[in-house]
Amino acid sequence: MAEKKLKTGVIGTGMGRYHMEAYSQMPDVELIAVCDLNVPEASLFAEKWGARIVTENYKDLLKIDELDAISIATPNHWHAPMTIDFLNAGKHVLCEKPMATTWQDARAMVDAAKANKRRLMIEQSLRFSKDSHIVKWYIDNNDLGNIYFSRVGWIRRKGMPVLNFDKNGSMGRGEWFIIKKEAGGGSLYDIGVHFIDLAWYFMGKPKPVTVSGVSYLEVAKPELQRKELPQEVDELSSALIRFENGAALECIISWDAHQGSEYKLQVFGDKGGASMNPAKIYRGTPVIETVELEIPTGGLPTIAPYRHFIDCIKDPEMEMIASGEEVVTIIRILNAIQESAEKGREIVLAD
Repeated sequence: MAEKKLKTGVIGTGMGRYHMEAYSQMPDVELIAVCDLNVPEASLFAEKWGARIVTENYKDLLKIDELDAISIATPNHWHAPMTIDFLNAGKHVLCEKPMATTWQDARAMVDAAKANKRRLMIEQSLRFSKDSHIVKWYIDNNDLGNIYFSRVGWIRRKGMPVLNFDKNGSMGRGEWFIIKKEAGGGSLYDIGVHFIDLAWYFMGKPKPVTVSGVSYLEVAKPELQRKELPQEVDELSSALIRFENGAALECIISWDAHQGSEYKLQVFGDKGGASMNPAKIYRGTPVIETVELEIPTGGLPTIAPYRHFIDCIKDPEMEMIASGEEVVTIIRILNAIQESAEKGREIVLAD
């Protein structure tokens, strides 16, 4: 007897188009529904990837008994309410990053997943890259020893949503990106969430205790003013996060800056270090050894997040990478960076 296919749906045709493509190519999955306020675009993607249901109202999908799982790829402020609605309807959820705009909402999402015994995963896609698997393998093999510090930097020269992206593309489209109540924040919540999460994951997911941050909107502000667009979110944020185990993480994130582009993550351990991209491992004394490596035999396989989500639904005991439960901490950190920048002081995170 043929294995019953899991029935999936996707809300959002921006980043959601990648979810649709992935589901349509899995032999054990059937993409049955596409939802977006832009119904003509939703219809085009539904036809392209074989979905038979198109709707502009996500609540229509809550009533579909055959639907097993949903991907939510909407503006950030919809992540929590939609996720909770689908979990309460008995559906598994893969939610795009950032998980939510507040850590309280993120916590409520996790509580709903537990109450309904459903899987909740956050699309922290960088954890699933080949480079990330290489670095994680060496960390898990204790080749870097105690990781005491990490630094991340993602600087775009001109990469601000609304101003610098194709309005019909998959990324950075829609004025909601620069409206605080809808996005939560600017560069920090859009791209900072990726690298902060990945560094924290490499560091062993330690408990954050203090956060000190600054945020700016300087370079893009005149153009936003000329175009009468909102000036509510950061184009650059930087922070120092201290953890309970004594380790620390430094970050600088920017959508727009008069600097060269940067896309770098560094991990500092007492036995070795690592950097991306590409993945490099640094070991040896007194001469530093730089090794560009593939994953050794028996190492972690590279797997797409969409495939991992489906596998975790099929096996409720499988350890989930980027589960909602752990990613709540990342939203807590982002909220604290923002609060520190607004108040001009360090934020202490209480239990």
